[in-house]
Amino acid sequence: MTDGNAELARDLGFLEAYTLGLGTMIGAGIFVLPGIVAESAGPASMVSFMIGGVVALLAALSLSELATGMPRAGGSYYYINHALGSFFGTIVG
Repeated sequence: MTDGNAELARDLGFLEAYTLGLGTMIGAGIFVLPGIVAESAGPASMVSFMIGGVVALLAALSLSELATGMPRAGGSYYYINHALGSFFGTIVG
C-alpha cells in the first residue's frame, strides 16, 4: 500500500483555483439560496421559480428557432450582428 506520511502535491494553478471558486458559487446559488428564499417568501417562492422557468423556456425556444433559421456558428453574437449590426454584435460578443 502507500506510506501514511505522504503529502499531496500543492500545485493548484489559476484554472484549478478559478473552477473551484466558480463551482462553489454556483453550488451555493443552486442549493443554498432557494432555501433562504423559501424561508422568507413562503409558497410565493415556488410561483416565482415557475415563472422564471417559463421565461427561460420561452428564451430557449426563441434561440432554437433562430438557430434553425440561421444555422451558422456564433450563436447570439451572429444573430444580433445579423439583425442589428456590428456595433450591437460586438457588445453581445
